[in-house]
Amino acid sequence: MKINFILPFTSLTGGIKVIFEYANRLNDRGHDVICYVPMLAYRFNNYGLVGELKRFKSSVGNTLKRRTKVDWFDLKVPIKLVPLINDIFIRDADVTIATAWPTAYSVYKLNKSKGEKYYFIQHYEIWSGPKKLVDGSYKLPLKRIVIAKWLKDLMENEFKVDVTALIPNGINLNEFFNDNKVFNKEKIILMMYHNLEWKGYKDGLKAFEMVRKKHPELKLRLFGLKKGNDIPEYAELYENPPRNLLRRLYSTSDIFVSPSWTEGWHLPPMEAMACKCAVVATNVGCIPDIGIHRETAMVCEPHDIQGLANNILELVENEELLKKISFKGFEKIRNYTWENSTDLLEKVLMSK
Repeated sequence: MKINFILPFTSLTGGIKVIFEYANRLNDRGHDVICYVPMLAYRFNNYGLVGELKRFKSSVGNTLKRRTKVDWFDLKVPIKLVPLINDIFIRDADVTIATAWPTAYSVYKLNKSKGEKYYFIQHYEIWSGPKKLVDGSYKLPLKRIVIAKWLKDLMENEFKVDVTALIPNGINLNEFFNDNKVFNKEKIILMMYHNLEWKGYKDGLKAFEMVRKKHPELKLRLFGLKKGNDIPEYAELYENPPRNLLRRLYSTSDIFVSPSWTEGWHLPPMEAMACKCAVVATNVGCIPDIGIHRETAMVCEPHDIQGLANNILELVENEELLKKISFKGFEKIRNYTWENSTDLLEKVLMSK
């Protein structure tokens, strides 16, 4: 099959990484895959003079800085940088897939010769554009693929549209693994640092500091793309760690804290589970699907700082429960492989 993925950009995000994982695996199975990126950046929520300047900067990044290079992922398929996403620049294919809300409008406008049109929905993206436009993208006559049950429910109940398939994200167990789990005497807590408010970093930090008052011996590790000015002096920060270092961080930490307010299907809790690091998380994204409270994870509702603190504290003080969560989390996640997810996606695309 000829498969076109329409991307808004190629910068490192969890959503783009998911698309690249599928592109590689479909390519490995003999499909002809191309990823398209526009030179003129999508507007997203960039309006007014400042917005236009941000859009111009993004367009320069697409065209002159990143171009067709991806230095953060071993991508095996070609990226084509085109002036615009339209019939002139997109090849005829069997399938064309939108990967973000602005790309859905572009794919909708393409000629039928571009193949069956799909919309790969990874989040309710109202944080990245006007709500009216984001909501409107879900009502376009495209075949919808979602990555989590909460998104399927949202599409069907809120927008009254059909979902073609629910395909959860996978985990690469050759990339994230731990063959010799060791639990530290002085527990090490790991958390992702992010400057987006809805990622919940400040909630997670407050919860950690509540627990640290009772257990000052606790160590905090953070990893993130870029260092901010709100990182405490006592924390170790790993800036944009390569995947082998990230695996070691998960593997040698005792607890991974995921305090997000909202997510599509976030990869870090899966990566932590694959490395037998016990997960404390809010009940968003992938957690309703893979997180069983006190079995495979310690779960509370988003914004519940006290709940996060209580769950961290219980694992710090209960070694038996810590080990149970670590190993049962691993057993749960080992079924969520990219191979299984690609099987599902390939079946959907070939049944068009």
